[in-house]
Amino acid sequence: MALRKEKNREKVNLKKGIFILPNLFTSANLFAGCFSIFSSIDGKFELAVISIIIAVFLDGLDGKVARAANAVSDFGKDYDSLCDLISFGVAPSILFYSWATNNFIDVINVRFLWLLSFFYIATTALRLARFNNHLVLKSENYFIGLPSPASATLVTIMLWQCVIHSFNDVIALIIISLFYMTASILMVSKIEYNSFKDLRALNRMPFNGALLIPLIFILIIIDAPNVLSVLSIVYLISGLVAALIGVFRNSAKKKESNASD
Repeated sequence: MALRKEKNREKVNLKKGIFILPNLFTSANLFAGCFSIFSSIDGKFELAVISIIIAVFLDGLDGKVARAANAVSDFGKDYDSLCDLISFGVAPSILFYSWATNNFIDVINVRFLWLLSFFYIATTALRLARFNNHLVLKSENYFIGLPSPASATLVTIMLWQCVIHSFNDVIALIIISLFYMTASILMVSKIEYNSFKDLRALNRMPFNGALLIPLIFILIIIDAPNVLSVLSIVYLISGLVAALIGVFRNSAKKKESNASD
């Protein structure tokens, strides 16, 4: 009986409608992801990268808009995850596969390329499924595992550098493949990454520190590939460094407890 009541309640809520504003940003995120896929297929790799970055920006907006407008819903959460799978899982994978087959088809096995592309999509799907089941968060201030938008930004920005500088060397393919593999593993890892959802920390920021935010935006506009590359790598390393510090602290606590015993 309880299950029937819950199902009926869900049907009633769905009939009442959905929140338009946050889902509008989510749909725009999906559009950018699909546009990236089509651009990759057409060989327009730089445009495909920019579309994914726009999708990341829109994904950050839809959550904030939903919370600000008190328009959070299970439908919106599920819809957002499905769109994220396209924009941050499928789109970066097709970008990698199209770019690699366009430049290295004569020197590498195609099977490796589509297997790595599939692995990236699979880990993104697992990351999003774990997030939706509330297993990914110990705290609202931290993600467990590299977030899929950050992962997509990292791998596409690294590939963008290769496109801009016309790196057609096999070493470039190896480096990009390592970034895709590393990002895939970190997405399903238990390493904590800051979610930047704790607005109280921003309230305690000194006035001079507030200048850092517009400065970052200015730098991104001036030189987006290099600035985003630095930010992505710093964010990637931040989780690894925090994890190492946690391991050292735990080992130190164990030594102290053993010494006291």
